[in-house]
Amino acid sequence: TSNDKSWLTKYPAAYTPRNRVMGMILAFNYDHIDPLMLIMGQYQSMCEGGWYPTVVVFTTVEWSLQMKSYIKQKTYCQRINGSVPVIVDVHPQSIGFALGAEHRKFMGHEMNNHDVFIYHEDDIIFKHSHLVAYLAESKMLRLSLKDNSWSNYCIGFQRYRRLPRGAPHHANNYGEQDIYEQDLMEETPNFRPMCIENSPYLAVEGNIHQGMWVLTKEHVDILQEKCGFLNQSSPSREYMSSFSLFYTKKYHCSLMKILPGARLTTFVIHHYYQQRHVSWYPVFQSDENIRAGYHYYAQPKVKVDMPACWTSIVTSALAEQYPPLLSNVTAAR
Repeated sequence: TSNDKSWLTKYPAAYTPRNRVMGMILAFNYDHIDPLMLIMGQYQSMCEGGWYPTVVVFTTVEWSLQMKSYIKQKTYCQRINGSVPVIVDVHPQSIGFALGAEHRKFMGHEMNNHDVFIYHEDDIIFKHSHLVAYLAESKMLRLSLKDNSWSNYCIGFQRYRRLPRGAPHHANNYGEQDIYEQDLMEETPNFRPMCIENSPYLAVEGNIHQGMWVLTKEHVDILQEKCGFLNQSSPSREYMSSFSLFYTKKYHCSLMKILPGARLTTFVIHHYYQQRHVSWYPVFQSDENIRAGYHYYAQPKVKVDMPACWTSIVTSALAEQYPPLLSNVTAAR
């Protein structure tokens, strides 16, 4: 029922029996070893922070005993006096991009052994802080709704690439603008400000690709009944990591991808390698524009008709970013 809060006793939380996390990483080979090691460090951090993660690497490379020992040393967790369990699931190289679908089959045998499931490609840096933020925001969303419609939404993430500025690219050292213009939005989706039970969110429409997903076991169970989530399979990496959840069509789960209105920067995720094919819209500036009631990248600035639940965010942002402007508006009234 809508007033039933018994789910709270089963909700994933650190330092409880409901702290079991399965992280599933698509890593065709060793080509992305640098970001893969950063990711391993984040699962180590989860362990030190009261979670019990297990990592599964889907690959076409047979790891040697020495490589496994290397990873074991790198993921040692002081809290449990042991290393984060890492499973290497090896497939023939002929599998190609269909390797991206193998995690759903693997999950089918592990559903009762974990409380949170994370899937990402090996250059998408999912962090410990992302896990904490996702679970906190998902809980608040569910508590705010008077019915069971929470499962039709999914807190998502916005990818960005980092293109370093400053020396040696500039003759001089970094300036402030160089610092915050290094993190650039990868996709340019349509962010639509909306309210869910008087709480501000951004509905993400258009390009919803994020290269990863995170779901609680309960949500996966619901999606299995709704759209056969564990049975979905495609050689498209984009389908397995994003489209299967968010697209509204046959063989998709039709979830609405949303971001918390006041915390876009919390829900951006680093796509590790530099690439020329990115937008030129800095994450920080986009977040500043949205909170102040402007379109996130349009120049010159374009005001957006913000829903009522955004009023306090916009007022606070204008006070921070344009104090004379706010004073003039107040005086005019």
